[in-house]
Amino acid sequence: MSEMSPVAPECDTRAKANAILDAAQRLFAAFGYRRTAMDDIARAAGVAKGTLYFYFDGKEAVFRAMHARTLADLSRLCDEAENAELPFPEKLYQLLDRQCGAVQERYARSEHLMELDATRTTVGADLARDADAAYAARLVRVFQGAALRGEIDIVGAGLSAESLVSTLLAATRGAKHGPEGPMELSAYRDRLRQIAAVAAAAVRPLSATSRTT
Repeated sequence: MSEMSPVAPECDTRAKANAILDAAQRLFAAFGYRRTAMDDIARAAGVAKGTLYFYFDGKEAVFRAMHARTLADLSRLCDEAENAELPFPEKLYQLLDRQCGAVQERYARSEHLMELDATRTTVGADLARDADAAYAARLVRVFQGAALRGEIDIVGAGLSAESLVSTLLAATRGAKHGPEGPMELSAYRDRLRQIAAVAAAAVRPLSATSRTT
């Protein structure tokens, strides 16, 4: 028992912080970042306002912690997809869905999706920048690895992994919104699959027959 006693407070602290972040995520989705106050978060989390400030010194800190937690979750999901034995088009789709689709899933029903996306690049600008760079590097690595295994032919297509990834990510951002606003989750995921299919087709190796003709 004595060996476990130092661990319990740390576990309790982590659980309490996660409960606060869960409450904040629900409120941000329901009311947006600007309209959510620390009083609201404390009330939704079932903690005193003083307790909330013990964990986070303000709303920006809450948002940043929530965003960092989300990014860590997405990174773990992408690790699974990257390491899975999948055909290249499916692997590419899974990587897009586990990053872009998963974020959309969390907030797709929110009327404040655009505001939250903007907050991500202001309040959490450094987190977003580092995460976006890491995700782009992951996709470049996946393209390059598939090329080394002969699954795709980047050079033969006259492209580079970096240019492919840049175009791919621009397409995923543009696919979030239609003429009437944010896309429904299922429609967005359909678009992600189409984007992955087009990107994979662009670097599909020439068949032995086509090489000899």
